[in-house]
Amino acid sequence: MPFLVLLFIFDWLILKNIGSLLNKFGSHIKRFFSVLWWFPLAVLLLFLLGTAVFPLQSMGKFWRIYLPGIALMAYIAKVIMLIPLLPVFFLQIKAFVKDFFFRKKSETSGKLFLFFRRMGLFIGGLAFAGLLIGSTIWVYKFKVHTVTLKIEELPDALEGLKIVQLSDLHLGSWMSAAPLQRAIDKVNALNPDIVVFTGDMVNYSSAEVKGFESFLAQVKAPLGVYAILGNHDYGDYTSWKTPQEKEENLNVLIDFYKSIGWKLLQNTTEVISIDSARLLIAGVENWSATPRFKRYGDLAKTMEGVEYGDFNILLSHDPTHWDAEVLENYPRFDLTLSGHTHGMQMGIEAFGMKWSPARYMYKHWAGLTIQGNRDGRDNYLYVNRGLGHIAYPGRVGILPEITLITLRKAN
Repeated sequence: MPFLVLLFIFDWLILKNIGSLLNKFGSHIKRFFSVLWWFPLAVLLLFLLGTAVFPLQSMGKFWRIYLPGIALMAYIAKVIMLIPLLPVFFLQIKAFVKDFFFRKKSETSGKLFLFFRRMGLFIGGLAFAGLLIGSTIWVYKFKVHTVTLKIEELPDALEGLKIVQLSDLHLGSWMSAAPLQRAIDKVNALNPDIVVFTGDMVNYSSAEVKGFESFLAQVKAPLGVYAILGNHDYGDYTSWKTPQEKEENLNVLIDFYKSIGWKLLQNTTEVISIDSARLLIAGVENWSATPRFKRYGDLAKTMEGVEYGDFNILLSHDPTHWDAEVLENYPRFDLTLSGHTHGMQMGIEAFGMKWSPARYMYKHWAGLTIQGNRDGRDNYLYVNRGLGHIAYPGRVGILPEITLITLRKAN
């Protein structure tokens, strides 16, 4: 509620500044604009009250995803609208100080103020239009990112090995399985040797997987499909009547993985023999260096009594794990695959630029990172941008990702 009060003040201050632009319109237009302006705050209030009565998983997808999503889009646009208005606020404060202390009346409605207000309204409207396009078109514009890793002393048997990574499906945010089918067709067309999924199958509860079984079961690879759990998969973001109910929710998800033929690694490993080469895949449960997320992973337990292979892959949902523990204590992992960040689902990746608000939260938020270790080997981290979405029901600049990683000899 305090947060909603702050939003109310935020809304009122901006409306007070741009409201004068509507004076030349009739009362009906002004009234209609006011309704649209306050609608997002009303939606958030209703959503807050609704979640206090009804569990999130019991709400229909539209009410759970798109109503708060539209409100979020509106407030992102309003924040962007605020940027050109900052000089107006500054000049208004300056005018208030002069009037209060020096009794000198300052002009706050001249051409300069009008320019900034119009600019704010224009940029805010443009941002909202972009967010709408992102939630209807770009959200399902799947992009294949191709990465080639050149590995010294790579066994001949692993030359050309193709690994496809998927992450962050968030099935509770898909209104239809039709776009997912297109993504699966893209995956299978890559002819991967191995497919890995790095967590967050659902948003709030395992009930969200219903209806997607036949689609995800189509993902095939000769050497198997391997998966881990992400922070959303444990049911930590909804309320449960009893601990047993929450545990049963996780068991439903575990059974779902069995039904679609994906091998779920829960602090466990799998060794794949390819001719004379050994490929190790370790899957750790959710492990984060930040206190916002519960830590279920135990890499020491995962690797207890396990011999490393000729090439070693770690699946760990949260990329903060790599810097916090993996690099220092487990440098034998050649490649760590993560997701979690989604690249914040918005940013810029064009014309040589790579930027997202995610960079202020995560050191590694998308793509490949290479770092040498004390053994003289290179360690690789790849952070997948996610295939699904959550909170904002769309993508702007950061498209949903399918990753194709190919292993090659360095020479």
